[in-house]
Formats: sequence, structure tokens, C-alpha cells
Amino acid sequence: MKATTAFATTLMLGFCLTAVAGPVHAAPAQQYTSAVTSLLDAAAGKSIGSVAPGAALEVEGTSGSATHVALHGWFAAGSTAIVYSAPDKHIVALSGFTGHGTAGAAQAVTIDGWVATNALVADVQTVWKTASALYAQKCGQCHALQPVTSYSANQWPAIMKTQADNAGLDPGQTALITTYLQVQSGK
Repeated sequence: MKATTAFATTLMLGFCLTAVAGPVHAAPAQQYTSAVTSLLDAAAGKSIGSVAPGAALEVEGTSGSATHVALHGWFAAGSTAIVYSAPDKHIVALSGFTGHGTAGAAQAVTIDGWVATNALVADVQTVWKTASALYAQKCGQCHALQPVTSYSANQWPAIMKTQADNAGLDPGQTALITTYLQVQSGK
């Protein structure tokens, strides 16, 4: 682990130093997770966290069916298990993080790891179209849909937590809809 300070603290876990079988191929610079996706410590390694749907990942290369990525986000003050996509909104980019970090004030971080290549899409709107359709189908079956701007990014998780069981959502569907509502809220 290497941590440096400039304008923000960057956390580099050094997973890119792990030996990989076969060549590493170039890929598009940025892609997005289509669903909750495990972040691995190596191409065929162990899980170090779960990347949220729609999370932007900087692609560093591929090896077999795995893609080497960097996730940029924020540790909230006092926490190193969750990485948020912005310092002022609780939009989870990575949860259950088992790497190392320093708790304290909110700090910018970069988490380096691997994800399954088939879990990535080039256009985040693909993810949001799926989420929007699921929101309409599942949440609209019991009541009129709330406009996504009705609540802030920080309010939607609590609302979804109380409604997920009523709508018959599994954890992956709940994460997808919650992240969609948070991102689209604009607040």
C-alpha cells in the first residue's frame, strides 16, 4: 500500500503488481459497471469489495476475462469500508472494502483492482435505462412513481431501504435502483 498527499490523498493498493497470466491488452479509458460487481485483488484473485452499478472505472487493461481498473472516489470522514463517488453525496461506488485506508477527514482515494470484463459497459446510459425500467416496473406496481428529483442523493437510500421488500426487489435490484435515483436526483 502506498499513500501520498498532494491536494488529496490517493490510496494505491498495489494490486497491479500482481503477476498475471498472459498479455495485458489496452481497452477503452473509462467503462461502467452494469450491476453490483466484485472488485478483486488480482485477475483471478479474492474479492476486496463490491462495486456499485453505474460506477465509473478507469480501465488500465485486460487479462483473459478480467479487466484491470482504477476506481476514483472518496472515503467519508471516519470510514474506510465505503468509497463514495463524491465527497458531499452518499452515492456508494464501492462497499465492503477490505483494503487499507486511513480514517479521518473525507479524503480522495483511488482503489486499484480487477473486475469481470463482462460486467462492464461503455455507456452508463445503458445502466440507467435498465434501472429506469426496473424502477417503473417494480415501484410503479403499488403507487405512482416519485419523480427522481423528489429527494436528494442522500435521502433516496433510506426511502429505498423501506420500500425494497414491498416491491419484491433482490439486493442487486435494490442497489441498481437506489444508485440510479441518487445519480439522477441532481441534488
